[in-house]
Amino acid sequence: MNPALARHLETLGLERAPFPPTPDAAAYFQTPLLERELVEATHALRTRAGFVLLTGEVGTGKSTFLRRLLHTLESEGVAVSLVFNTFLQGADLLAAVLRDFGLKPQGNPAADIERLNRFLVERWQKQTSCVLVIDDAQNLTLESLELLRLLTGLETGQEKLLQIVLAGQPELRDNLDQPRIRQLTSRICKHVRLEPMDPHQTGSYVDFRLAAAGAGDGIVLETDAAAALHRASGGNPRRIHLIMDRCLYGLYARPPGRRRIDARLVRTAAAQSGALPARRRRSPALAAAASVGVAACLVLAGLGLRGAESRADDAATAAATAPTADAVPVGTGFDPGWQGCLQRFARGQAHLQPVSDAWAQRLAGRADVCLRREAGGWSAAWPVTLRAEHFVSAAANDRVREVQALLRGEGLYDGALDGLYGPRTRQALARFQAGNGLPATGAPDPATLFLLDERMAGTASLQPPHTPPTSTESTHHGHG
Repeated sequence: MNPALARHLETLGLERAPFPPTPDAAAYFQTPLLERELVEATHALRTRAGFVLLTGEVGTGKSTFLRRLLHTLESEGVAVSLVFNTFLQGADLLAAVLRDFGLKPQGNPAADIERLNRFLVERWQKQTSCVLVIDDAQNLTLESLELLRLLTGLETGQEKLLQIVLAGQPELRDNLDQPRIRQLTSRICKHVRLEPMDPHQTGSYVDFRLAAAGAGDGIVLETDAAAALHRASGGNPRRIHLIMDRCLYGLYARPPGRRRIDARLVRTAAAQSGALPARRRRSPALAAAASVGVAACLVLAGLGLRGAESRADDAATAAATAPTADAVPVGTGFDPGWQGCLQRFARGQAHLQPVSDAWAQRLAGRADVCLRREAGGWSAAWPVTLRAEHFVSAAANDRVREVQALLRGEGLYDGALDGLYGPRTRQALARFQAGNGLPATGAPDPATLFLLDERMAGTASLQPPHTPPTSTESTHHGHG
């Protein structure tokens, strides 16, 4: 870590950068949709089903998703070639693919394809899958896309020898609509489309990132600031990072314990972060807002700024309204207990997601769950032992075998305990989900894994709590 960044984090009481400019898969914010997409994409590659397409606007998390995908594949012994320089086209692109697989290009496309084919056959005979990942694929020319179509023709009698992931901006999908490469497009078996975060996810995402960086209750994003952040960022993760990193500079002048990020600071940081319009007049409001940048420069220079404290909204957030018969009464607003619980979970394998009123009712009162009501609904966090990654391996997995045994014991599964996530396991999971009030997708989503984890641990079925939390505080429990 460079000294300037180290001083910056020390000043704010942080252990690591919460909003880095590069993809950060170590503190990955999980949502049910992203987890399901990861499982399905990995399963498609593992079963050699065809192309996987990943699209999303700039900054929506494509690189982070790819890192998780590659980590999962490589941990299972899959041979992966990653091409991120799509300025290479045609024969040069093919040569780059060979080099990344550890092969020496022959300088002739026909010879290179033959060399690649022999390599793929050798790996297939050893039951090793090979995956080619191309990032920024929207830059590929028609010639290069046609080359990829040729590579998909390398096959045995029933299986494709090379699995391909194309990742790029939304215009990649438009490029694939060209009639000349419709054979390539017809082989896409899974399309992962990354979308911006909604307002509720934006606030939860910032809470999660701050907790993972060790902020605890020392840095707080107020409710109205979260709404302002979503308006300014459009829910784009990269834009969120730019704005929030700028907000952290604006906290230097505020003493520890009072470092609350309000809507005014978010708007100021949003105005200062990123590229400004080419011919923009400097308004009085922007001139006043320049104090954020001045503070950053002084502290990074080691001058220890201790100026006057900026105004913050210290008024208490109103308590939740009286509960209805089907809702657990939990308070709104900032809660140090929630932050502390979330911080502990963020350091290990954990999951955080919005939940419905019904699920909040089922989770309230548990000693291993963080739960609170927020402006947009409910948020819950819990530790993870059974993970979606256990279901994406091509080899038998002991955890999947345990799930199969549990499902067979409940009369939902009638196959062999082979530890594989195949059609029978998927059907059994769908029946399990339907019996527990979940969408019967057959996919190992977080809620399903939570219930399975609990059943395998031998605990009782989730029931509504006998004593719900009070209307002025959130339910926040740790491991002990």
